[in-house]
Amino acid sequence: MNKELQTLIDLFLKILHLYSVINKKPKDYGTGDLLYFTEIHTITMVGKNKKINVTRLAEVMGVTKGAISQTIKKLVSKNLILKTNLRNRKEVNLKLSEKGRLVYKGQKSFQKDIFTFAAALYKRGTPEQRDLVRRLFIEIVANMQMRVKVQESAG
Repeated sequence: MNKELQTLIDLFLKILHLYSVINKKPKDYGTGDLLYFTEIHTITMVGKNKKINVTRLAEVMGVTKGAISQTIKKLVSKNLILKTNLRNRKEVNLKLSEKGRLVYKGQKSFQKDIFTFAAALYKRGTPEQRDLVRRLFIEIVANMQMRVKVQESAG
C-alpha cells in the first residue's frame, strides 16, 4: 500500500476513534436525561423526518429493525419519542414529544459547536473537492453497512 493512502487510512481511523471517545459517555441535552449516542442519533433522525415509521427509520440509520425497536422502546419510556397510529397497530409513526424536541434542539446546538470548523473547511473547498469527499463518504458508508450486514448474519 502506498504511504499516502496509509496515512489517509490512519487519519480516518483516528477520527473514528476520537469520535467514539466523545460519544461513549452519555450526555444531558437539557432535560436531565443522560442519552447515549445511539439514542441521540435516533432522536435526531426522528426530528429530521416527521412522522417516520420504524422500518424507514432503520433504513435511514443503516441498522436493523430489531436494533432500532429496542432504542425506540427506551426513548418512549423516557417520554422523548411518541408512537402514533395511523390506521392499525402495525402502521406506527414516530414523532418527538415536547421533551424530545428540547433534546433535539440541544443536540443541534452541541453539533454546531463541535462541527463549526467543518463549515469553514467546506467553504474553502472547491466544488470538485467537496464532491470527492462526498463520494468518498458515501462509499465508506456503503462498505461499512455491508460489513454490518455480514456480521449480523454470521452471529
